[in-house]
Amino acid sequence: MSVKSPAIQILCVGTLRPPHDAAGREYERRLSHMTSFRSDEVAAEPLQRGEAAARSAEAERMRVRLARNAWTVCLDPTGAQPASSVAFAEWLERRLSSGRPVAMIIGGASGIDGELRKSCDEQMSLGPLTMPHQLARVVLTEQLYRALCVLQGHPYPH
Repeated sequence: MSVKSPAIQILCVGTLRPPHDAAGREYERRLSHMTSFRSDEVAAEPLQRGEAAARSAEAERMRVRLARNAWTVCLDPTGAQPASSVAFAEWLERRLSSGRPVAMIIGGASGIDGELRKSCDEQMSLGPLTMPHQLARVVLTEQLYRALCVLQGHPYPH
């Protein structure tokens, strides 16, 4: 049986835990009411064999979970940074209008595998500040929700 690809997928290492889980799940719920959305989590790799080995194992798990034919975006501090939330909404609209799902990839505590990063269609940064990967997931999910509100003409509930 084939699973239909979502319009938007967040693919990440690890599960949301307190204190980030409530906010993350709330924005995921809101997103799922606005578009075909899926959040996929892969297990974090223990760091005993080193961070590079952990990133590589996590990347392998992520590759098999990617939505088919997706435009892949790796969240990376060196990536392009949207100028504003409206600019992010416009970017998302262009990506979604291509007919391909958009898969946003967030690495784990030790970052993202270099080969996976290179294989992505695009790299994007949420900004110059360093933040825990779980908080980055919440920020990304909120911004996706905000972008869809902008695109669909809904007032954003503050």
